[in-house]
Amino acid sequence: MSELTECNCGPEGLPLSVRRYTYRKEDFPQIIELERERLHRSLHPIRTISDGIYHDGNLDSLEESEDVFEYVIFAIDTATYDRDFLDPNTEPRLSIHTTFDQHINSLAVKMILHEHEELSVALETAIGDALGPMGLKRSVYHYRSTTFPVANGSKQPDAAWGPRRPPPGTPRRPTVVVETAITETNTKLRRDVGRWLDPIDSLAKIVLAIKADRQRPKITIERWQNTGANAEIETVQTIEIIESSEGDEVTVNGGPLRIPFHLLFLRPAVPPREHDIIIDEQELKDIAQLTWEIIFSG
Repeated sequence: MSELTECNCGPEGLPLSVRRYTYRKEDFPQIIELERERLHRSLHPIRTISDGIYHDGNLDSLEESEDVFEYVIFAIDTATYDRDFLDPNTEPRLSIHTTFDQHINSLAVKMILHEHEELSVALETAIGDALGPMGLKRSVYHYRSTTFPVANGSKQPDAAWGPRRPPPGTPRRPTVVVETAITETNTKLRRDVGRWLDPIDSLAKIVLAIKADRQRPKITIERWQNTGANAEIETVQTIEIIESSEGDEVTVNGGPLRIPFHLLFLRPAVPPREHDIIIDEQELKDIAQLTWEIIFSG
């Protein structure tokens, strides 16, 4: 899949080739399943490998001529979105995550596959293991499919955590958010980061943007935060996890992953027991290898 730049993308930050529909409640489930099947066939064809690069071997003529993405877009107005997606009596849709932009009446639907789930769950487990020795494993809430108001609309994270007992007067909310991408463009991924860390409507303190390359065993993790007096959104850590072309070695550049304690719990750490959450290089390798087993399993 070719790397897509800003000029190739629509207002959602997604490529113009992403399929678009007018939302109708009665058609929505069928469309999602159709697009999910196309995505699955694209991500899991019969593969061969040479020089450390995986090559697709059984894509039909449609997928050979088109890029296939984990998103599908629906035109929808605010009242319909509120009724069909925010009503507490609506049955939750656990296999999708949504981003609604009320300015352009657009709903970007991310189809959650095993790859996304494994990345999120593996990182969640690693964070839990790091919090255990501090006695804080049960001191965070999980917000994997919760819908939150963000700048210009609403959004669901792929995973998120926040303090179970926030400081007095502070609402319960996610402070660390994960956005995972398999086919998603960097434009969309970074736009999502901006929604969570928006200086005015900010919910989170940290966004972990995780991109898995489906052409070779490589995972990139970026830690984004608001930094500086002007609350600028910046990448403060970048980690690359790469398997060698021979498949016999995994290298971690930029690790370990560090999540500042005070940004997760909204209070200072109390040493010596409490400290920043550290996901070491071996844990990062394990997360990557679990993900690669799914992506390249055929």
